[in-house]
Amino acid sequence: VKKQMKTKGILSYLYYQDGEVLIDEFSPKERLGEFLNNETKFFSMSMGKSITSYVLGHAICEGYIDGVDARVNDWPIIKDSLYHDQKLIDFLNMSTGDQKYIDEFKDGTSKLGAYEDNSISRTMSISFKGSVKSKSTYNYNGLITQILINYIKYKTGDDYEKLLNEIFVDKVKIKYSILPTFSGGSGQGKLHPNLSASRYDWLRIAKAIMDDYQNDTCVGKYLKEIHKRRIPKNYGGHKTEPKFNRTKSYGGQFHMDYPGLKDRVVFGFGGYGGNAILID
Repeated sequence: VKKQMKTKGILSYLYYQDGEVLIDEFSPKERLGEFLNNETKFFSMSMGKSITSYVLGHAICEGYIDGVDARVNDWPIIKDSLYHDQKLIDFLNMSTGDQKYIDEFKDGTSKLGAYEDNSISRTMSISFKGSVKSKSTYNYNGLITQILINYIKYKTGDDYEKLLNEIFVDKVKIKYSILPTFSGGSGQGKLHPNLSASRYDWLRIAKAIMDDYQNDTCVGKYLKEIHKRRIPKNYGGHKTEPKFNRTKSYGGQFHMDYPGLKDRVVFGFGGYGGNAILID
């Protein structure tokens, strides 16, 4: 790892096992290390998708949402679109049949333009009004997660910030603020599924997910359910997913079934620019 850090653009590397950090490396000072310390916030990019799923698991366990098979049919913002009345599990697995309207890989920002700059309400009215669902198949895109985090906010209402604090402050016990862009906003669907966290706080989040899974908590049962309900990607190893995201399956906003890790349950976060967390 030290050798790689000296020649590659890796900012931070942490390896945690059996209650302790076994490898803890920064980019050397002569490369990028002079710009970093343990308080530096690392932006999530698409790793925020997995965090959104973890927040959803808590919303289900707290009784705000019925479960992964609940239908999203009570949210006026998406009523006249292909997303209306679909099950949450299909949102979680990126299999809502929206591939005719959005292609994250073909042109980078998708056919419908920069949805990330718009509220869900605006995106629905401009690009999805009267849209029709196609065959359910894996179609990785950021709009789905944007819909999910805003639906969580819709269902939790005034308790939304309270739920975030219960997860990240009380449970994960983050040391620094995590600067979520999925806090605040109005009823138009303006939240975004991104956050910035220090390297150790990222590790704390990953460890909390592992602890939930291993201890079979309510959220742990949710994690086991999304693993069981994962779907094949059927990408054939092409397109532009980074190699560490080119897994065989996708489940509940996590990358799963890593090549070379047969018969192991691994939940993977992946984000643009090389962000990766693998939880075994």
